[in-house]
Amino acid sequence: MGSSILNHPAGILINGQGPYGSNFTVKPGSLYRFRFSNVGLKTSINFRIQNHRMRLIEVEGSHTLQNYYDTLDIHPGQSYSVLVNADQPIGSYYMVASSRFLEPQLNSTAVLQYAGLGGVTPSFLSSQLPPGPNPNDYTYSIEQARSIRFES
Repeated sequence: MGSSILNHPAGILINGQGPYGSNFTVKPGSLYRFRFSNVGLKTSINFRIQNHRMRLIEVEGSHTLQNYYDTLDIHPGQSYSVLVNADQPIGSYYMVASSRFLEPQLNSTAVLQYAGLGGVTPSFLSSQLPPGPNPNDYTYSIEQARSIRFES
């Protein structure tokens, strides 16, 4: 058989949906667990939630020292669990997944919406997505990997 070349992905999904396909409603003051999995074959992704820090609690089923991150690089086959506090002013916030080390960069978005907001849709969000690391900055990804330590 001849070798086959893996093509670049056509897009990125959040919760099985394309851009603006998913809304997550949170109650102010509550703590939420999110699990991220990169089921791709060759493209790394970066995930971030506008104005929210993520406390990494698990990588590949193993507990980690609980470090905080503004953005997380998730490489093919990896799964992470994070805790997110709903501690920001009531509003809607972007959740963004972006491809890493790939041109052109692919983005997908979802919305983290605080309960009590009353029907605000993504069209009312800022037009500016929260920035992630430089798409071609390998240093960020390497330093993040070094910061993850497993608990024994």
